[in-house]
Amino acid sequence: MRRNKLPFFRCLSLTALWAAALFSHAVYAQSSPIALPQGTVEGRLENGFHYLIMPNHMPASRVEVRLIMRAGSILETEQEKGCAHFLEHMAFQGTTHFPGRSLVESLEKLGMRYGQDINAFTGFDRTVYMFAVPVDKDKEAVMKHSLLIVRDWLQGMSIDSLKVENEKGVILEELRGYNLGDEFYPLKIGTGLFSRRMPLGSVDDIRRVTPRTLKNFYRKWYVPSLATLAIAGDVSPLELEQEIKTLFSGCKGNASVCIPFHPLQYDEGIHLSEVRDTLRNRSRLELMIPHACVVERTVNDAVRKEQERLLVKALTTRLNDRKQRCEVSDQWYLSDKNHFTLSVEGKSREELLSCVTTLAGELYCLAREGWQPEEWQDIKKDFCRKYDKTEDYSSRSSAMWCDDFTDYVISGDRYLTDETQRKQVAAALHETSQGRLQQLLEEWLAARQETLLAACSSHSGMGKPLTTEEIATAWDKGRQASCRPYQYVRPQKTTNEPHVHTPDSLSARHPFNPAYIADSKTYPRTGVRDVRLKNGIRLVLKPTLQSETGLLLTSFAPSGLASIPEKEYPFLEGAAGYMDMGGISGMTGDSLSEYLYRQEMSLTSVIENHWHGFIGMSPSSKAAEFFNLIYQKITAPQLNYEDFEEVRAELLAASGKETVLEKMLKRDSDRLLAARMSELMGETLATSCRQPGTEQLQRLNLDSIAAYYKTLYARPEGMTYVISGNFDANTLIRQFAAVFGRMPASTQKTTRPCTEAPRHEAKQHTALFRLPDTKLVEGFPCSHETQTLFDYLFFGHYRPGLKNTLVLKLMRDIIRNRLISILREQKSLVYSPYVSLKYEGLPRSIFYFDIHASADNDRMHELGAALKQLLERLRREEVDEEELQTLKRSFLIAKRETLNEEAASAWRTTLTELLKNGETPADFDDYEQHLASISPAVLREAFERYIDVEKYVLLYISKKLLEE
Repeated sequence: MRRNKLPFFRCLSLTALWAAALFSHAVYAQSSPIALPQGTVEGRLENGFHYLIMPNHMPASRVEVRLIMRAGSILETEQEKGCAHFLEHMAFQGTTHFPGRSLVESLEKLGMRYGQDINAFTGFDRTVYMFAVPVDKDKEAVMKHSLLIVRDWLQGMSIDSLKVENEKGVILEELRGYNLGDEFYPLKIGTGLFSRRMPLGSVDDIRRVTPRTLKNFYRKWYVPSLATLAIAGDVSPLELEQEIKTLFSGCKGNASVCIPFHPLQYDEGIHLSEVRDTLRNRSRLELMIPHACVVERTVNDAVRKEQERLLVKALTTRLNDRKQRCEVSDQWYLSDKNHFTLSVEGKSREELLSCVTTLAGELYCLAREGWQPEEWQDIKKDFCRKYDKTEDYSSRSSAMWCDDFTDYVISGDRYLTDETQRKQVAAALHETSQGRLQQLLEEWLAARQETLLAACSSHSGMGKPLTTEEIATAWDKGRQASCRPYQYVRPQKTTNEPHVHTPDSLSARHPFNPAYIADSKTYPRTGVRDVRLKNGIRLVLKPTLQSETGLLLTSFAPSGLASIPEKEYPFLEGAAGYMDMGGISGMTGDSLSEYLYRQEMSLTSVIENHWHGFIGMSPSSKAAEFFNLIYQKITAPQLNYEDFEEVRAELLAASGKETVLEKMLKRDSDRLLAARMSELMGETLATSCRQPGTEQLQRLNLDSIAAYYKTLYARPEGMTYVISGNFDANTLIRQFAAVFGRMPASTQKTTRPCTEAPRHEAKQHTALFRLPDTKLVEGFPCSHETQTLFDYLFFGHYRPGLKNTLVLKLMRDIIRNRLISILREQKSLVYSPYVSLKYEGLPRSIFYFDIHASADNDRMHELGAALKQLLERLRREEVDEEELQTLKRSFLIAKRETLNEEAASAWRTTLTELLKNGETPADFDDYEQHLASISPAVLREAFERYIDVEKYVLLYISKKLLEE
């Protein structure tokens, strides 16, 4: 399990660091070290500087760089609290060779984005700096530049009074919005130093930080012996290794720095924390037993860790067979501890405590008596199946390899990538006896005598809070109970899988007629094929090269939920789901589901606001059957009246009752704000917010739903199929045309383009929805005393087309740049501003920018004024040509990396989105030319046309009322 939560520290000399056991209190059997990934070059300089280099080509022409410092908040003294994280911020405020923002700017000029490709984070035991660089041009110069950045971070940060004071505002805002995301964190963190050394520090800690304390912490801990450079990507390891030696050998620092080891500590006994949630109708109790964790350094360590995972599976299997509702897990939590966690639920206090007793009884019984022979054989066999298949690491990204290297550097964990060692582990698991698992279980249960953590999420039916005495009594009652009789019944094995009849309608092979095809184009730069059939159906293909031979399909045509008259909406809005319950002519819904499973296919009907169609997948070898299936689903769907009536009965039983989700929405300001945003921007239909009443549910009719479904899907004109994957394009086109070319064109003629929404639908939706025509400010309550979370929305209409969407995307990134440089770095008003762009080319031609961040309540007026000022300036003044070229480069890099020749899913998504938004494959083939044609003057005109600083929506969450 990757250690990606709250890492830990250790005190080891340089020479002993990689050879010593990670935990001095634990002794593991010695065996060969787990091999690093093939091709990895590892080394250490005389000054202790450590490096790892791995060649990797996913994605191509890109290199991931990490500086991993084994220095975090746990190393801070009382006077240095907050310094580790503060230094992370200072790393981007100027260094010896990169004053001011020039470090970030130099990377952005290569096409990288701050916060996305350039980032850092601080934990208890680490500070990790990371960035990615493209190496498609002048690789040697780019890598030298990258290494110089890392060297400056290690020993060249600029720390002066003005920068420190300016950054305090940003960090305080980060702290104000910091959320641990775990109500039981204080319980789990224990009583040791970890509970007193949060990585961000407190408000008082941050305000006390001075340049002097930062410099002292920096000099003390940012030394070569605590630093690791991890690089993965399109590199030549031996050449890069020589550059590293040249640049980093001169770094100075103590080569035997001692990192104190801090175990995770708990007081003895049972420790209980309870949170009451009035929305719950059941109480949940998590019982956590902290115990020593296993670090996977050697093959024997890996065997031990896999045995622990096998134990979790064996416990889960027995409890499931007993119908005991319990979730079992064992995950590393922090420092030297795992949490063996058992989760039970109950509607009442008595039921919850009874579950604890039953659970404890089963655990102690298994520790004493073990599993039955056949039960044990089946559990182990099923667990070991994952070793039957050779792992393929060719598609792992460089970023993922660097994450693995970070775990290795900080905690010593290595991950099995060598096939020989994987087989050794598999062999050891096959030889593992259940007695070994009983021994492990006894060890975990013995640790319960030292500490048991109990986290209870209770509901109002619990009455008064649980007590530790009640939990102890329930547990001990189970521990002392006699074993309940158990007889394992091995599942019956069948020699042959059940045969699913394939109807003739799916197995039929229809002859291809060239006359079906009206037009066909191939776009050379993207490799996209665009085929139009005479009946109006369009096929857009993108062959890719992934190892699996399969295809991904999305189809769509104009008209959807927005076309349903308001009175009919409650009866028809669920049409897609109800139709998917059924099958096709000659095959019931259940038989069709089984058929799809056996054939490794999937097909789902989709009806959106303005579109309808299918999404699905199939092996390429089954393409003809798959196309036949879609044809039958359109022309001869089979209705499942039995399941329909069952669902309707459930809806009627729940009619008029407020659901838990509805209750949560009412008290969750985040959800309320998001729902209001969707409503204002037209993403939610007004009719969709109204729940059908009992009378409407009683009138639901599957035949009427099917009639509506057929009116949507039976019309070939305007239906577009987007298919990507590993297949032969010519063969697939012939198969597709042979099936869908038979579909008769509609007798109703139209001159409307195939991707334009029906006029009646657009007219109806326009009548029901309009963008706000004036400034609108709405607030939602929250409990935070000093913070306001906000979304500024700037919106309007635009003309669909690739160039115009590129203009909008460039505007988005320019606004983000200004927010960072002005609101964050100059004024320290926000910590992490985020700008998103949403647009809908067809049928409404609507866009909106969402500027999202948080700020001090008392500074919201200042923030609003600064935001309007920077937007007004963009309306008046052209952006710098160099900034524009930097953004364009980032677009090209993102496109190249996302839409590579193996990314079938990304190609399907991209082609579907551009066609729905009124863009064309021809324009996309000329993407670079369209991007190059956008000048600073074009952008200034766009800001003037699209942004009105006096017409916007401000939605906010705050205790303080904003008067705008």
